[in-house]
Amino acid sequence: MTVKHTNKVAPPLHLLGVFLFLIVAVGQAQPQRNATLPVTDPSEARAIDVIFRRWRIRANDRWNITGDICSGIASDSTTPLDYSPGIKCDCSYNATTLCHVYSLRVYSMSDWDSSSNVVGQLPEELWTLTYLTNLNLGQNYLTGRLPPSIANLTRMQYLSIGINALSGELPKELGMLTDLRSLAIGTSNFSGPLPSELGNCTRLEQLWIDSSGVSGAIPLSLARLQNMQIMFSSDNAFTGRIPEFIGSWSNLTVL
Repeated sequence: MTVKHTNKVAPPLHLLGVFLFLIVAVGQAQPQRNATLPVTDPSEARAIDVIFRRWRIRANDRWNITGDICSGIASDSTTPLDYSPGIKCDCSYNATTLCHVYSLRVYSMSDWDSSSNVVGQLPEELWTLTYLTNLNLGQNYLTGRLPPSIANLTRMQYLSIGINALSGELPKELGMLTDLRSLAIGTSNFSGPLPSELGNCTRLEQLWIDSSGVSGAIPLSLARLQNMQIMFSSDNAFTGRIPEFIGSWSNLTVL
């Protein structure tokens, strides 16, 4: 009986190593394909939609909102000053699965789009965006009061609502925005005194209240604003003497 010998050659070790590497690489890539993309907090997405509809404005063409609103330039490296209207999002929450809106800019809409004039009151939905640190609604045609609900925005650092027709007394709840760095309410129709609670905003560096309509004595509580650098307060109906504490604002450069 004839025995047939078959010469089976073992695969070279380097090929075996490549094969094993590919198996591991594919296995590691699979979770990436199945990873969940970050999405905007649903309540914030609804609030932005309501606000934009109420003000009859639409997103900038560069802002891709065919899917989630925290997409396109809403979550890239561009600054909020690059477009209006627009938002910026932080998608680092819940292990990079959840986005919160931290900046909303609806500034001087008639300059960006001659057919877009932001008219009317401040929507209640605005005060549900509790992750906002930057809100710029300046130079529009907004009317009505600044409500006590502003207290909900405790993360706020830069608040600009000037050059509008907002009216009424400033709410004392502004004093609850203790992380505030800049407050701009100039060229408005407010009335009454500055709330003494504003002295609680000890991180405040810039205060723009010129031609805002406020009146009365400047609260002594503002002596606590030792980080103040810029204060515009002309063309108001202030009474009494210029407070001596302003001399203790060692960081002040513009008055």
